[in-house]
Amino acid sequence: ERREQGWRGCEHYDRGCLLKAPCCDKLYTCRLCHDNNEDHQLDGFKVKEVQCINCEKIQHAQQTCEECSTLFGEYYCSICHLFDQDKKQYHCETVEFVGLVQRKIFSIV
Repeated sequence: ERREQGWRGCEHYDRGCLLKAPCCDKLYTCRLCHDNNEDHQLDGFKVKEVQCINCEKIQHAQQTCEECSTLFGEYYCSICHLFDQDKKQYHCETVEFVGLVQRKIFSIV
């Protein structure tokens, strides 16, 4: 289990925001938590808004809260709206491709 002191989020991700599901307008910590509790699936690519877990402001998906400066995640993908404290995420095709290119470039140097 990933729970440690300072952990914010759910069993799947350590993050400082909730995703506002455009399909049902409900707030969930992550896509997996949404899908486990609803009769439909959340498309992460369609998430446009998040709610800060500290000040509860609903805002456009971004890495830092515009109201209180809470960091939603050390890692943030603006393509599929994944937030996490783990900076080593390679999760969608575009990011995976970029990560692969970066790993190859650094292994050549």
